[in-house]
Amino acid sequence: MNQTLRIRSARAAELPQLAELIRSRLPDLMKSDDIQQREQIEKRLATLLPDGCLQLAIENRKLVGVAAVDLDRARLLATYLDPELARFDVTRELLTSIENHAAAFGIQRLSCSAKPQAWTFMERMGYRATDLPDPHRPIQLSKRLLDDAPSWVQEIVGLHRTLGIPANYGVKRRLKLINDCNKLVSIGNDIFGRETRLEAETADAWHKMQVEARRNDIELQLVSGFRSRNYQTGLIRKKLVANQPIEKILRASAAPGYSEHHSGQAIDLNSPGVEPLTSDFSMSRAYEWLKSRARLYGFRETYPINNRHGLDWEPWHWYYQPKPERQSKTD
Repeated sequence: MNQTLRIRSARAAELPQLAELIRSRLPDLMKSDDIQQREQIEKRLATLLPDGCLQLAIENRKLVGVAAVDLDRARLLATYLDPELARFDVTRELLTSIENHAAAFGIQRLSCSAKPQAWTFMERMGYRATDLPDPHRPIQLSKRLLDDAPSWVQEIVGLHRTLGIPANYGVKRRLKLINDCNKLVSIGNDIFGRETRLEAETADAWHKMQVEARRNDIELQLVSGFRSRNYQTGLIRKKLVANQPIEKILRASAAPGYSEHHSGQAIDLNSPGVEPLTSDFSMSRAYEWLKSRARLYGFRETYPINNRHGLDWEPWHWYYQPKPERQSKTD
């Protein structure tokens, strides 16, 4: 990627500017220019923010391109490039970024419409017409993202097919694919006597949090750390053998390839006297301490009550996310 070019997700504070840009530069999408229409555009754009589906190309601190994707319809909504500032490589990199983002949710094929003058470029990017081209109207195109996916992603697609997991699982649950971490360190045994491993930075953060908890008379016990997708597959298969319906299983367990445990950055915790992996943990002093202090060590509760992923509440599950690098307010 060009060293001066950066592709990133849009921020809420940028929505008014982006709504006006779409209103004025993408008339095919929004034809009305009244105030209420701009507000409607802004509201629509806001729905794309939580999943990072509105991406910007920033070069020399200037906005040179915008791309958006609708995960639920597996459709590229729009790609806009500033005609005075953008170059061919900006278009390619912005489009590649939004495709990779869609693929991260397990989308296997992405569709879009393009003006006839953009058809040649889209073909070079791997898109093919899905109907007879008409030089007087937009062309319907699609691209099979799975063809360019790494082998581990293709393995997950096959596993899901075998287990009866819907192809749109990642999109429906708003969960991203996670590869197995291959750089792990041991952090000792869990409460069942099994060796527990984590990614190195996560392990360091865990040890610091555990020490601080003990200083506050809080005992945090390990229940689980890194789990491979093969291990996760075994969990699902055991439940299927026990005649549990797949819909129920997927409320209690993430599908193989989507569990945060694959990253080596997730830990399941418990406290003495509490039945492991039950909501009883939410009644413990340990859980109350984690809610107020875990964030200071980079851990957060991923699946709270009524979480948007449709997974059961897991007060014992905590995920480590390093603090993002500070971004310039002017880019």
